[in-house]
Amino acid sequence: MINLMIVITLLILINFLVTLARLQKRKWLRITLFIIAGLLLLPSFLFGLKAII
Repeated sequence: MINLMIVITLLILINFLVTLARLQKRKWLRITLFIIAGLLLLPSFLFGLKAII
């Protein structure tokens, strides 16, 4: 159950970071936020698999 809560929290954080990145005008900040959001997808996916199994 706790793993599902972690997954939901990570997905909300990823969604927030992508939304924030799209609003940025500075290219380096935009790329940094997209990279952080992309890197957070891996733990989210792994916690999701752990919750299913």
